[in-house]
Amino acid sequence: MDCRTCRGPVQAGFARCYQCDLAHARCGGLLADVVAPVAYAVKGGPLAGDLWRYKSGAAGATEAGARVAAMLAGYLREHGDQVWRAAGMAAGPELAAVVPSGQGRTGPHPLLGIVASYVDVPIIPLSAAPGAAARARGLADGVAVGWLTVGGAVAGADVLLVDDTWVSGASAQSAAAALKAGRARRVALVVIGRHVDPADPRSAEFLRTLRSQSASIP
Repeated sequence: MDCRTCRGPVQAGFARCYQCDLAHARCGGLLADVVAPVAYAVKGGPLAGDLWRYKSGAAGATEAGARVAAMLAGYLREHGDQVWRAAGMAAGPELAAVVPSGQGRTGPHPLLGIVASYVDVPIIPLSAAPGAAARARGLADGVAVGWLTVGGAVAGADVLLVDDTWVSGASAQSAAAALKAGRARRVALVVIGRHVDPADPRSAEFLRTLRSQSASIP
């Protein structure tokens, strides 16, 4: 069984994983209306490698970015309408946003360029709130509502929010909360890689189940 929010491993008998359950208990009304992982990013696997490399500036970054872009573009083309319906949107999103880096990155996030290339709506910038650390310590324990500010009007709009990697979901859901606090109507959160660590016993069992169902999981 997978988490009904993030599609990650979940303890038997529970509908959500610990992190998602905690986020819903604390900030339920401010979270994304749907979370749509494109694929599982298994630690040490090719997708996890691409998601690190494309923004690293290391050798192969351009090629990794092209693969990440193709994956996102293909998913939105084939499954976008389903995601919008699941989020409760009457039509497609009117705005888009990208979850900013929590690592103190300087300059624009590479994901911004990828999203701008494949999404034909205005992009609303998200940034760390004045005086906030590049990554708030509270994110380790859950969603930090005041961590980010929204650099434009989102009131009444349906928003596509894109993140590259989901580990706990705190950064992504903090971005969704910032949009909702700005009175966005609906937020559809698309995550390129849902992180899974095979060293974790629960994740290892989860991966065995996934691999038995699909030959595409490395």
